Amino acid sequence: MKIWDAIVVGAGPAGCAAAYDLARAGREVLLLDRAEFPRQKACAGGLTTKTVQALRYPVDPVIRQRLKSIRIERDGDHSTVLRRSSDYCFMTVRKELDDYCFRQTVAAGAQFQRIGSISAIAEDDSGVTVSIDGEQFHARYLIGADGVHSRVRQLTHRENDKWFWRAFALEANVPMPDASSQELVFDFGCIRDGYGWIFPKGDHINIGLYSYAPDEKIDRARLADYIAARYGDVTAEDVIGQYAGFGAAQHTISATKIFLVGDAGGFVDPLTGEGIYFALVSGQAAAEAILSALHSKVPAHVSFAQNTAKLRADLAITTSGARWFYGNLDRGYRFLSMPLLRGMAVRAFALGANLSSLAMRVRKLAAVRSYGRSDRDSLLN
Repeated sequence: MKIWDAIVVGAGPAGCAAAYDLARAGREVLLLDRAEFPRQKACAGGLTTKTVQALRYPVDPVIRQRLKSIRIERDGDHSTVLRRSSDYCFMTVRKELDDYCFRQTVAAGAQFQRIGSISAIAEDDSGVTVSIDGEQFHARYLIGADGVHSRVRQLTHRENDKWFWRAFALEANVPMPDASSQELVFDFGCIRDGYGWIFPKGDHINIGLYSYAPDEKIDRARLADYIAARYGDVTAEDVIGQYAGFGAAQHTISATKIFLVGDAGGFVDPLTGEGIYFALVSGQAAAEAILSALHSKVPAHVSFAQNTAKLRADLAITTSGARWFYGNLDRGYRFLSMPLLRGMAVRAFALGANLSSLAMRVRKLAAVRSYGRSDRDSLLN
């Protein structure tokens, strides 16, 4: 009977990040997915600087455009620009990015197999058994990286999934020969508890609507109206929707040999909707925990909890930040318009600065009615 060191379900960014690290370390990894690659995937495809730095290999071959600024809009009447002297965000097409990462992972030594539906998962002291289409696969550890509708989560967290919640986004591509001259835009106020976005990608723009309000309706008609309001009579292609998964900050890790990463584990930022960075880092954290357990007596689930502690703490802050920001857009946008806050936003969003420290500075700033140069310096240091 073949026993893998790890089975990874889901070959998106989280699954490939985990499988890549395990394979590079010489471990036997089975990577499973229901899709063949390349495959279509709903996602704006923007990579922040911290995301590019988290990847184990350069992704220059799939970068469509590099941007040094982001325009933040409010109801179409006000705008604020966040700028950096170096690249701020890297535009990719998610189908191309995922296929590239998948091929890097297979080249590193992970074995891929396309599967149907997982019918059962059993965990015991020796490992995990996954039943798929009448066949059983055995491994010492299992990583669930199979997205917001994770079958791994459904089968292993039936009695304890109240921590998990979802948001929805709908997007389209609009062909545009001069897209490289367009700005990256986040448009707040056009939808409740969310935003509209425009991501330029050389020969087209990716445009969409995102909201984490459960009763906010986002459909093709609403997206078409939004596109028409901004660009007039243009052709929208590849319209596709996708849910995102949240709740990692509230999840108590208890399974000893099964780990949820990426959307499956709720590792998505509700404030910005950013998921790729958290997918990569949570996947890498699971791989590190497994490698540590295979080399030592430290239980993998203990290491995984420790490895993701900062990540989950950051997500707790952005969850509170989302409620604060979207709960009063006038207040939130006014704060974001302050030069000092713009610098903080750049460091947090693009560079992965310590959010606990930044949150403390924001609270201090909120308490200051008027401040001079020395106060600004103290807030920055």
